[in-house]
Amino acid sequence: MKVLNYLISFLLWVFVAITATILFIGDFLVWLLTFWWDKRLFWLHKYSTVWALFYVWINPGWKINVIGLQKISKDRPYVIVSNHQSAFDIVLLYRINRHFKWVAKRELSRVPVIGWNLILNRCILIDRASAASAKKMVLDSLKHINRGSSILIFPEGTRSKDGKVGRFKEGAFLIAQRAKVPIVPIVIEGSKDILPKPGIVNLFQKLTIKVLDPIPVEQILSLTTDQLTKQVNQIIREEHERLAPNKYNE
Repeated sequence: MKVLNYLISFLLWVFVAITATILFIGDFLVWLLTFWWDKRLFWLHKYSTVWALFYVWINPGWKINVIGLQKISKDRPYVIVSNHQSAFDIVLLYRINRHFKWVAKRELSRVPVIGWNLILNRCILIDRASAASAKKMVLDSLKHINRGSSILIFPEGTRSKDGKVGRFKEGAFLIAQRAKVPIVPIVIEGSKDILPKPGIVNLFQKLTIKVLDPIPVEQILSLTTDQLTKQVNQIIREEHERLAPNKYNE
């Protein structure tokens, strides 16, 4: 059975590699036709959304329950923050169908196809070991927000090793305070089990994306960055614990 799982997963990764390369050609053509007049790269993001969700649509074994999507307006920018369980989160969060720019570690830009897409979309790439890069991340995020794009960040900074929500870093919350925009907390559950082991893909999984109540600007500005960071960390952790109590009872 173990050998069969590895074989199926290997074939799936080959399929992903081939289709992603083909779909990137379309990605590049959309960029070529739109970048000179579409300053937010709105249509390129739309194409990227279809590309990401293609892998969800073709597998009926992944059941996604999206809760509270109406809480995110399409007419204004936010700082969107989510817990981070696995690499599949990057695919999954396109399901919110809102225009945003990723904040991602710079190493991802070196990954063929995926990294090229991040670069074309002018996503914000950060060197986590550089204070100067962190400062630039804040400034770049403010520029995107001023153009009307939301920013999507995993404030844990890395994937959770045990599925629990970890400690948050302050960058996302500093951006929200400086930009004076609401924060939208999102809780993800189930994505860690999509990729339970390196190289293995689970084709049958229930996934939840829960959009929590946006935190208004007045509340954001009434707190210090540290207080705001801890408050949102607690909100997301408590909601995740309600969705997945087994992860916290171990």
